[in-house]
Amino acid sequence: MKQLLTALVLAALCLRAAAQPALDAHHLLLDGSLSDAEVAARQHTYNTFQEAARHFSDSTTLYIAPYVYWIDNPDTPAVVVGNGGGPFGMVVRAPKLRLIGLDADARNTVLASQRGQTQGAVGNFTMFDFHVDDLYVENLTMGNYCNVDLDYPLNPSLSRKKRSEAITQAHVGYVRGRQLVARNVRFISRLNLNPLNGARHSYYEDCHFECTDDALNGRATYRHCTFGLYGQKPFWSTSGAGALFIDCDFFVHSNNREMYFCKQGGPVTVVDCRYHAPQDVYIGWTAYPQPWLRCYQQNFTLNGRPYTIGSRQPQNTVVMQGFEGLEPPYLAVIPRDASLRTAADQPLMLRVQSSGGQPVSWSVHAECQSLVSLSAVRGDSVVVVPTNQTDDDAAVTLVATTPDGRQAACHLVVKPSLLPAPAFLRQPRIVVRQGVASLDYALDLQGRRDESDITWLRNGIPVSVSHDAPQRTYTLTEADAGCLLSARIEPRHQRSLDTKATEVEKRVKKAVKASTLATDFSDFPCLWQPQVLEGYWTVDGFKPADTHEFDWSFRRDRPMWEYGEGYNGAVGRGLLQAQRGARLMYTPLEKKYGPMTLTLCVDPTKTAGQGFGSATGQYMDVCLKFDTRTLTGYALRIIRTTKHAKAVDFYLVEYQNGVTRQLTEPVSSTCYRTGCTIVLSYLDGRLAADVTTKTPKPSDSTLPHEVHLSATVAPNSFGGIAIQHTGSCGESTTMLHRLQADWKF
Repeated sequence: MKQLLTALVLAALCLRAAAQPALDAHHLLLDGSLSDAEVAARQHTYNTFQEAARHFSDSTTLYIAPYVYWIDNPDTPAVVVGNGGGPFGMVVRAPKLRLIGLDADARNTVLASQRGQTQGAVGNFTMFDFHVDDLYVENLTMGNYCNVDLDYPLNPSLSRKKRSEAITQAHVGYVRGRQLVARNVRFISRLNLNPLNGARHSYYEDCHFECTDDALNGRATYRHCTFGLYGQKPFWSTSGAGALFIDCDFFVHSNNREMYFCKQGGPVTVVDCRYHAPQDVYIGWTAYPQPWLRCYQQNFTLNGRPYTIGSRQPQNTVVMQGFEGLEPPYLAVIPRDASLRTAADQPLMLRVQSSGGQPVSWSVHAECQSLVSLSAVRGDSVVVVPTNQTDDDAAVTLVATTPDGRQAACHLVVKPSLLPAPAFLRQPRIVVRQGVASLDYALDLQGRRDESDITWLRNGIPVSVSHDAPQRTYTLTEADAGCLLSARIEPRHQRSLDTKATEVEKRVKKAVKASTLATDFSDFPCLWQPQVLEGYWTVDGFKPADTHEFDWSFRRDRPMWEYGEGYNGAVGRGLLQAQRGARLMYTPLEKKYGPMTLTLCVDPTKTAGQGFGSATGQYMDVCLKFDTRTLTGYALRIIRTTKHAKAVDFYLVEYQNGVTRQLTEPVSSTCYRTGCTIVLSYLDGRLAADVTTKTPKPSDSTLPHEVHLSATVAPNSFGGIAIQHTGSCGESTTMLHRLQADWKF
């Protein structure tokens, strides 16, 4: 019956395409229902994709009968590791390749794999790596069923349950060639779908995509397609002309109240499309769009009502009328970001790309016309001269427009001319009152803002620095007693030239006894400081022994930490990891320490509760009762695992000379989100951790939303604290807002 169905479908295909030749060396048949003996008796016929691929020529059409074809064996227990790339299920090399399912119902012809990062693979597993200059696929399902059930009603015995509930990076494929065309193809995965990304030109028609974030092809045209969105940001980014959607439907399958097209931004065009969500949502192009970004929409609706995308930053949205075509309405200004200093920098020439021969008009907002002057306007280029006569940097957006409605922009930071550094009206000196050292000075600012850079040093090692404003005070600690305290100031205002630093010093005589160490990190020195010294922070990088199976490193000539603005779930400003392996350790004065408590307030950048980039040994340890020299003591570990995609595990550990031993069973929780407070304490041989968050519990989770752990441990006399982060950086960091350590003597 199955062979008859194949013959009938093949015959129908031949009738539909009269030029369809018989099977030959360039036209092959794949039918998984045939036995080895049956395919051996037939020319150009195969029952596995792997065997068929061995016979691809310079131009091959492979007709594929309904069946489930495993590109990578899902039953082998082996863990796949990439060798110079990948890991990949198959690498296919052919100049021109056509893969055509013989059933118009794409659900019935499935090319499948079932691996992902940490789930049967080390690395982001990808089913196909096509080195094909011209690839055409039709009437297929191409799915990585690592985190999705494979349901196959045509033959239920070929169905297969997902490998894991925890969403991980599991790709479909890449195309390393000139052109991809996909028609009536279903692309199934979740995170990082990659539906044959990579060709210089990609076109999808009547296709279906299921994905979470970082998933879609950012340089493609999608026409008459449907999208099941199980995440928040289906694109990582788009480049060049970006992505174009024509007559497409987007279906939201999550509880996100905000949806975006891109994580990192880039051009997107949406024409005659419909967005369907279970609740009213905000739809933006990207969460933090750059001023130069221009995206286009025409006839777009949310739940049946007209909707303007990205309304929070309306300058990024161009509403079109009468757009037709299969190429995005692209226009670009080169460069798209620039900085100019008045009376110092040479004029800047801006050029337009992809104008299509149309005339270009240039403009700036009326309120910015005193900041720049435009000259030598020649349609596709303009010369910009900075003319900022104010005391502050100013942002100017210069817009290029064509008669057909396309826009492009350049974001300029126009700086005023530089002036000499302000002179001291009163020379700096250190004054100590009630345990606080102040740098007393006065500058001839002439009404301008004091932006002096002040660094406080104890015995030559920075202990407090300026981040947002001059750090004029320093709160003394017990460790300062008897030390030489100095303050280094580089006087400046917002228009100053660089100037020579002035340093003053004072010997601290009286000890300021305290049982608390507290910081909001607003004056924290972020530069590399690897020394382990009493009363100092060690600021460095470290790769713990239990991450040996994961290949990563850091650079010692770059900071491991940075103080700055957060994004996504990290609110406001705080201390962020700048490289993987970032470590902080505080070594108290030499004493015998008993009970102590460490309170740490953090904001994970990840908003879904997963905390870290992936389950590849990525964790944060918060340590107390810790010997910073031998790396011995206790800690709370917060780690991403393969168990959950929207939660992390918490458990207590013991450190012995840098080697950890788990003390408690792990608890999976959704509390590692914005406004997370971690309290770790030790009292009379009992180690306890309590973790809570201000973010409400997700309505779709049955996991606990707070953590309470305890263990009986051997006492020690250590009083050090530490934070060790082994996660990737960028959008996988954890912002530290406040830290307080309390010792009881």
